[in-house]
Parts: sequence; C-alpha cells; structure tokens
Amino acid sequence: MAANRCYCPVSHVIFDCDGTLMDTEGLYLNVVGDTLAPYGITYTPEDQARYMGRPSNLLAESLVRDYNLPISTEDYIEAFNQKDHQYMTNVSLLPGVKDLILHLHSFRIPMAIATSSSKEIMDVKFETHKDIKMAFHHIVCGNDPDMCPGRGKPAPDIYLLAASRFSPPPDPRHCLVFEDSPTGLKAGRAAGMQVVFIPENATTRAMGEDPTMVLGSMSEFEPELFGLPAYDSMSYFQFG
Repeated sequence: MAANRCYCPVSHVIFDCDGTLMDTEGLYLNVVGDTLAPYGITYTPEDQARYMGRPSNLLAESLVRDYNLPISTEDYIEAFNQKDHQYMTNVSLLPGVKDLILHLHSFRIPMAIATSSSKEIMDVKFETHKDIKMAFHHIVCGNDPDMCPGRGKPAPDIYLLAASRFSPPPDPRHCLVFEDSPTGLKAGRAAGMQVVFIPENATTRAMGEDPTMVLGSMSEFEPELFGLPAYDSMSYFQFG
C-alpha cells in the first residue's frame, strides 16, 4: 500500500538486512527471549517492535536498564552473542528478495546494505547466500569503525555512511531505502532518503512514521515507480 506522496527517481538502493532481506525477526525474538529468560522476563512481540532496529550495544544498554537486570551491559552482550550465533545459521531470504536483488544487479543498479548487526554475525547470515552477497557494492554494519558510538538507528548516520561509500557517492535524495523497523524508517527519512517500509505486523506498522511506501512484502515492489528498470525490461548484463 503506497503512502499519499509522489515518488522521485532514484539511482542507488540501500537495504536493511534483518526482517527486510532475511527472515530473522522471529529468530531475534527467540534470541532476546532466551537471553532474558534466566531473569524471569518474558520478551513479547510488542517489546520487540519497540526495540527493533537498534545496534546490539544500544539494545543491550536499553534492556539492562529497562528491565533492571542484575548484570552489566557487557555480560548481556556476551550471553546474547552466544544465542545469536546459534540461531543465525541457515537463515532464509524473505519473499521477493532474491528476485529483486538479482534483477537490479543485472541492470548494474548500485546496492548496499546498512544493518545494525555486527560484521561477525553478518558473515554467519550470508554463509548460505553468497550469491546474493556478491551483488552488493558494500555492507555497512553496526560495529563499523566509521560509525560514531551512540549514533545507530534512528540516527541517519549509517545510511549516510552507506551512501558515501558508493563510487561516486550519490546525493542521499537519490537513494531508496528498504526497511522493516520503525527505528530504521526514521533513520532513512532523517538521511533525506525515500523509504519503502515493509513491517512484519500491524504493531510495527502502527509505529512507522512517514514512510514513502508501505508494502506487505518485497514481492509487491514495482521498481519502475522509482525510475528503476521494470521486471519486464531486458537487461544488457547477466548475473555471473
């Protein structure tokens, strides 16, 4: 479903990863839930909607504070990372993702990923999707050395950094973002970019502010609405 606005042509595309490219949000509900369970805390989908999209260090700080956990942020992160690696092997791509990525790549549309996940866990997630990973010009992670501490989503920094690493760097207004979290949506809009919002559920959708477009899945996306090649266009290149 499109928001009531016009769409401007874009030249570059930047994707969030979790819940946008990969079917991991349900897994992260389990990861955080398992990490909090020893302290008698039940982590609900409503809780996840409130915290999703934050870098792991900021998420840890928030959870330790908000739930008054009797551990340090560092201890929480250690326990979280152990669960994270257990759950994030063999993750699936979401509907429409592979078709869109390979379609845009066949037309040499520059693409990147801007994710709050660490580089280490991103390597785990892409272990079974190396063909898709090859299609991206670069990936900016939450622990990137050029990311300022405390400036993860909803701050625009990670999307602006992702745009700056294209060669040549585009005007942020010419970048299209795909996001599933309200926090990431805010980050993309704050960066001056159009954002296609693909929320996982009605709770997340209700929290999303000022999306350019709202879709039920990536498979509903029509590239030509943003000046990108339509699916029935003939590519001059083949993915190899």
